[in-house]
Amino acid sequence: MQLLTYPARPVNGGHLKYAPASVRVGRSYEPKYNGWRAIVHVPTRTMWNRHGQRLTIAGEFAPALAALTRSRFEWLDVEALQRRHNLGRGSLIVLDCPGVPFLGVGYEDRGTALYQGIVHAGIGECLIQTLKPEPNKVYIPPVYGPEELDEVWAQLQDVNRSLGCVFYEGVVGKKDDSLYPLQLNDADQATPTWMKHRFIK
Repeated sequence: MQLLTYPARPVNGGHLKYAPASVRVGRSYEPKYNGWRAIVHVPTRTMWNRHGQRLTIAGEFAPALAALTRSRFEWLDVEALQRRHNLGRGSLIVLDCPGVPFLGVGYEDRGTALYQGIVHAGIGECLIQTLKPEPNKVYIPPVYGPEELDEVWAQLQDVNRSLGCVFYEGVVGKKDDSLYPLQLNDADQATPTWMKHRFIK
């Protein structure tokens, strides 16, 4: 099985307080997690890291990968939780669904498909801030509107302090109608329709 695409990279929008209000228009926001980005081919349980290399520790996500095979997705863009902290080891946070049949489908509709295909299907749950991630689970991120962003920004930092580690790194804003940028040209190529804001520059 060949890699479909590098995981999509957002452009760097800097600290949220310095970002102009105009960048929030037409975007929805997810937490940015402290993990390893990976692309998963669900039927074969194969994982690639953000540089397009086979993930040598894929076996450490075996229970989560097995759960995902009950879904209808072929390819998934995930955050893999392992070794950077002690939270949710072996868990996968499903961020997006590239590839067929989602080519030409906007971010908002892809998010709806993920919620239905992961949460409604009983495969995983939504990792809201009040939940402490458990090991070997499947999660999807909560999604917030721009009007909630300042409150969420403060909440995520409070959660980090209560957890005693940097689990949340900030937020990622994605244009609601943005397509998933499939590309194998450059692992560091960023997509301008996605923008990240980190707590620390």
